[in-house]
Amino acid sequence: MKKGSTFTAYILISVAIFFWGLSLIWTDMVIDMQVPVFVFTFLRMCIAGVVMLIASGISGKLQKIQKGDLKWFILMVFSEPFLYFIGESFGLKYTGSPTLVATIIATIPVFVMILGYIFFKENLSLTNRAGVLITLTGVIMFVLLGGEPLHADYFYGLAIIMVAILGSCGYSLICKKLTSKYTPFTITTYQFVFAIPFFTVTFLIWGLPEWKPEFLSFQVLRPILYLAVLCSCLCFGLYSNAIDKIGMTKSSIFTAIIPIVSAVFAYFMGRDSFTTLQLAGMAITLVGVVLSQYKPLQR
Repeated sequence: MKKGSTFTAYILISVAIFFWGLSLIWTDMVIDMQVPVFVFTFLRMCIAGVVMLIASGISGKLQKIQKGDLKWFILMVFSEPFLYFIGESFGLKYTGSPTLVATIIATIPVFVMILGYIFFKENLSLTNRAGVLITLTGVIMFVLLGGEPLHADYFYGLAIIMVAILGSCGYSLICKKLTSKYTPFTITTYQFVFAIPFFTVTFLIWGLPEWKPEFLSFQVLRPILYLAVLCSCLCFGLYSNAIDKIGMTKSSIFTAIIPIVSAVFAYFMGRDSFTTLQLAGMAITLVGVVLSQYKPLQR
């Protein structure tokens, strides 16, 4: 692999992480405007799918799905965006904290590593094991030391976030398999086009009964457009490219930066607050994630 292409991959994934950090802020804005989760996720998928279809038509770079791979695309779409977006959105709705959700999401590399150990017997060094324990300690600190009374919905939101983590783990594993045959552009296009039927079903069952005409106002659509175009179309394409160029493990480590981006913007935009102990918990979590993925250089 050329050094230049690797450097470019790092730059592009950094752009993706920046917008993904902002995505939790924009999602929180939509939730604050009382837009049901199954409504704005449906709108987000429709916009993202249409944008990718237009881009594929203009570029002419969309690859055909090879025989036997359709099931992997469908399973990938079910994992993420379907499970992930629902888990993330409802987790944010019930916890009310973009920074908390981002911090827990940042532990995804740890869960990917644990699954690799369970199912593929991948070796874990003492440093990796210590990283797992440090990560869990940091998350527990952040969750329990907020300085406010904990309630049932809060813990319900934490449980739902686990759905997002499972979805992201499944996506990473399948996306790594598909990048050997398909370009990031192709993967991202099918990802959001195939996601439309999934979210259409949930919209018709739970979203449509709560539909209001004001959901199509510019005030509501603006953050949804940001989520669809920047955080979906652009970021997933950049992330798929990074998985292809620098690997799944190194790419997943970058997700540890998301809570920092979310925390900074949430704080200055007045959408979140946290105690000193929570900040310490977030820092401990990020250190744990990096240690859990550390592998010494080989000769």
